[in-house]
Amino acid sequence: MAFKKVDNYWLGYSVGQKRFFFYYRLEGEGKVTQLFPTPEEFIGLSDMFRNEGPISYNTAGKYFVTSAEEIGEEESTP
Repeated sequence: MAFKKVDNYWLGYSVGQKRFFFYYRLEGEGKVTQLFPTPEEFIGLSDMFRNEGPISYNTAGKYFVTSAEEIGEEESTP
């Protein structure tokens, strides 16, 4: 199984088509991949990508994963 770091991501919404867009680019790749998530999937993806990091993508299983965190670790607040 190969993990690649997600270098960039973009979130979007088409008013005319009434659908969400999610774009990402993996480390060492020039291509950008586009997904059309459901509203529920979009909320989960946007929360994960904005609040966790780094994010990696498993190219064999085709899923995103966050880096490991210690049990009980709280997110810091400014």
